[in-house]
Amino acid sequence: MSQSLIPQSDRSLLEVDMKNNIMPSKTFYIDFESKKIVGMIEGKKAIEQSILLALSTGRFKYLIFSWNYGEEINHLIGKPKDLARAELPRLLKECLLVDDRISSIEDVVLTDVEEGLHVSFTAVTVHGDIPIEREVKV
Repeated sequence: MSQSLIPQSDRSLLEVDMKNNIMPSKTFYIDFESKKIVGMIEGKKAIEQSILLALSTGRFKYLIFSWNYGEEINHLIGKPKDLARAELPRLLKECLLVDDRISSIEDVVLTDVEEGLHVSFTAVTVHGDIPIEREVKV
């Protein structure tokens, strides 16, 4: 009688029901001013931090991140403000909607400032709406 080292099953792995569960959002809390990890957060605050990190990380710049992660907003530097105004909502959505906890980006408001654009928007998430504001240099 020979025994196989390969586990045997009546069901194929392809037949196993896969559930689309939203991953828990408990993560390290980063104090951006001191640039230190100071604890743990979860829920809405964790998603807000995730948004800020994604908007602060250049896409394709770091091998540790997936090519879907990060922003391409820095490509607008040196471009006319009208082009930046037209492209910024799309770039925000491409950056943030890869996170399955964020369902949409709404109420995007762009305001001219001296060195670029001030952008404010609402990220609609599984834990509620999160208002975000930031300045983009162009």
